[in-house]
Amino acid sequence: MTAQTKPKKMKQQAPKPYHHGDLHQQILCAASELLEENNISSLSLRAVAKKVGVSHTAPYRHFKDKESLLAGIAGLGFDELTAQMTEAVESHPDNPVAQLQEAGHRYVQLALNCPQCTQLMFSGILPCDDTYPDLSASGDAAFNGLKMIIEKGQALGVFKAGDLELLALSAWSGIHGLTLLLISGSLPDILTMSVDIRPLTSAITTTMLEGLKAS
Repeated sequence: MTAQTKPKKMKQQAPKPYHHGDLHQQILCAASELLEENNISSLSLRAVAKKVGVSHTAPYRHFKDKESLLAGIAGLGFDELTAQMTEAVESHPDNPVAQLQEAGHRYVQLALNCPQCTQLMFSGILPCDDTYPDLSASGDAAFNGLKMIIEKGQALGVFKAGDLELLALSAWSGIHGLTLLLISGSLPDILTMSVDIRPLTSAITTTMLEGLKAS
């Protein structure tokens, strides 16, 4: 009688990790890309999950709803704006005028590269209170970067004395207005001159600086 062959034991496989890397950051990056490809209203956590390659419920472990996801995207935008401000300062040491002009150009270029995110950051879609502390902190950091440039200019006697926040707000408002006009595509229909970003930004900041410069 032939002995029965013993069944082979199945090798135990190590459990697969839930997801490689920082899923929170991957979701934000994927969501930012989808936002620019489409728009705010069409963005969904399900679409983000599909792009990242995780289950449709996975994003909810990091973001409770679409609004909190949008807040995360806007926070990334402000963080990048702060980084651009820092680079503008570092590229022109001890020259607040050049720093402000460079910061203005970088602000416009960043907005043109990510128009949907820019609209999200400044459209009022997200609450302006303390609902999202990280977003508030990121926004404050970006504005503080601008204030530091003006404060340095005041200390060197390049910019006039005055309320720091009001001067920073004036500078920001001017360049932001230009940014929105560029994003909307309105300028080619309004201006007879060529819409070349750097010279145009430089001209606007130069005009703005005339109001900031010390007499």
